[in-house]
Amino acid sequence: MNTLMKRLAVILLFVSFTFASIDLFAWGLKGHDVIACIAEHHLTEKAKENIDKILGGKSMIYYSSWIDNVQNSPYWINGYDRTNTWHYFNVDEGFTPQTMPRNPKGDVVSALNMIIDSLGNYQNELSDSVKIDYLRMLIHFVGDMHCPMHVGHLSDKGGHGVRIKWFGQNTNLHTLWDTKLVESVHAWSYTEWQQNLDRCTQEEFDEMSAGTPEDWLIETWHITVGIYEYTKPEENYSYKYMYDYAPVVERQFLVAGYRLAALLNKIFG
Repeated sequence: MNTLMKRLAVILLFVSFTFASIDLFAWGLKGHDVIACIAEHHLTEKAKENIDKILGGKSMIYYSSWIDNVQNSPYWINGYDRTNTWHYFNVDEGFTPQTMPRNPKGDVVSALNMIIDSLGNYQNELSDSVKIDYLRMLIHFVGDMHCPMHVGHLSDKGGHGVRIKWFGQNTNLHTLWDTKLVESVHAWSYTEWQQNLDRCTQEEFDEMSAGTPEDWLIETWHITVGIYEYTKPEENYSYKYMYDYAPVVERQFLVAGYRLAALLNKIFG
């Protein structure tokens, strides 16, 4: 195989990894953009300045799905495949987040706690490359832990094994909550989502952004339990499901954005 063919093979493999994994992650591009956009509107001036320096002038929205993209390129290019399990926290039926055996490779709670602790000393103890990686991961993983199917059952791979129909089209429970439900609820841009949802008082912001990653995951888990009870395999869902769960999607976006902002203000503000 000549050099050109080798390069083409690597490119094709990279594309196949990227597109084959599009539905593996929470909220899809739109959801993560919405959460990052909401968070940006609630940063202190000092936090904005420090984050802007680390991200080289690019917005949080620009990097909101960065980790999804880079970790699925061939491992010999970047090595980010080690973060595959950091996006979720599986809880099987009959377990709670407290009793479910933890993934030895890590999960979204352990990853967030490690990143938050590390960024707390970012000015003195982190290299520039680790600093930007951890910040971009933090932006994404806070969104992940607010997607119900990222606290789904290990037995069905977070809803991937629950086959259903959405408006007559074959899909699965994970993909429904990843993208299809979001796009059905409102055909808005991420800025329109922010403008329509982000209308709370400072008191409401403080209330919704309180707590820890452990608290937030347990809150999401309670939602997930209800979704599994509601959603039956092989059934066709459409308008009623959308109307019933639109408020859940909206609230999860909003609280994720507020909580991300609160974390970033505490670290960088």
